[in-house]
Amino acid sequence: MRQEWEAAHTVTEELVHGLPSRRANVTLTACPNGSHLWCIGGEYFSEDGKAYFYNDMHHYSPEKDEWRKFVSQTYPGPRSAHSVVASPAAGGKLYLFGGEFLSLYQNSFHHYHYRDFWVFDIPTHTWERIETKVRPSARSGHRMAMWKHFIVPFGGFYDPGFRTQHLKDTWIFDKQEYKWRQFEFKDSERQPSGFSFLPTTDGIVLHGGYCKEYTKGKCPVGVILNDTWFLRISLDPSLPNPITLKREKRKTASSVHMPMARAGCTMTLWSAKGTGVMFGGVTDQERGEEGLESRLIWIPANKSRTMGHNTSQKAEKEERRSEEEAGQEHPRR
Repeated sequence: MRQEWEAAHTVTEELVHGLPSRRANVTLTACPNGSHLWCIGGEYFSEDGKAYFYNDMHHYSPEKDEWRKFVSQTYPGPRSAHSVVASPAAGGKLYLFGGEFLSLYQNSFHHYHYRDFWVFDIPTHTWERIETKVRPSARSGHRMAMWKHFIVPFGGFYDPGFRTQHLKDTWIFDKQEYKWRQFEFKDSERQPSGFSFLPTTDGIVLHGGYCKEYTKGKCPVGVILNDTWFLRISLDPSLPNPITLKREKRKTASSVHMPMARAGCTMTLWSAKGTGVMFGGVTDQERGEEGLESRLIWIPANKSRTMGHNTSQKAEKEERRSEEEAGQEHPRR
């Protein structure tokens, strides 16, 4: 029995010559106790219409400019558009939730969405599935942030094949108690996917994203969002419910410095400056084409002011992905 368990949990490591295979909607997470990066999952749609989803892990060392690949039978299933956060506790952990999967020819189902929750132990390179009775629903395109010892996922979408449901629920996972808790807000209209979600000292900043508006008798319309919210988090261990959440909408910044509406952009915290740095994203243009942004934006984490820097001219417009060419608009992830 022990030999079977060890065989199933064996982790294969190999040096990658060159780069990992090309893929989209992958997560790239900074190691909490080192200077390298962890690349997990992703998807690739080939020219002949096949969909490839991955469950391998890659470790990138900038100092050596070296990629290493890790594979095991016990790793989470192949997926894309999932979310990952890092914790420095116990030598370093990565927490993964959700994501989506398609069959090779996309003929058995439209989308399969995950609702599983995993933790990756960095020292041993092993995954463990966290089982709880209460947990968030299946989704992809959501975002997660780590605040103290709490993991906070928000948003995303669920697409069973006939209508995309954009989600607006807020959850918190307590790493000390290993329990999920859902928080509800009266003004819960914000329901995006593909947005930026940035943890700060006092809470989490949310900016941008994408959703669909449905009107009876009309085709759904995709909407690129450009608002900024702050999820203020307070912790008081003396209370029966020690953690409280409050959502605050930030005032629109000066149009001179306000980044244009976009989805799929990312933000990271420049901790030395207390500033969030945002790059890239996508926005719909006329005639069904897309524009890609290469403008660098930085936002003071506890203020509303934004600043920008042009890194290059606007990228050339590119064709939509294969499913969009077939008349299927994919939710922004």
